Amino acid sequence: MERALTPLDQLLAAELDHARDLLVMMGDELAMNNELVAEHGMALQAIDIVGQMLGHIANVVRAEDQDEAIERIGMCDLKAKLSAA
Repeated sequence: MERALTPLDQLLAAELDHARDLLVMMGDELAMNNELVAEHGMALQAIDIVGQMLGHIANVVRAEDQDEAIERIGMCDLKAKLSAA
């Protein structure tokens, strides 16, 4: 469904992108420590997954056709949740 983007939509999407960028920087920094990766690898993967989710949600927020943006999401669980709405 096509819709008109508002300035708030653009701002929200930009803030989600910024949050994702911060998570990526944090994850990259933590991943440089081999001991930390060995001990907390699953937590580091969770950081990456959250970053991907934020990116997808930002794309949906800024999309003129949100249904189409949801269809392009590759994460099945997130796609199913958003499709159900």
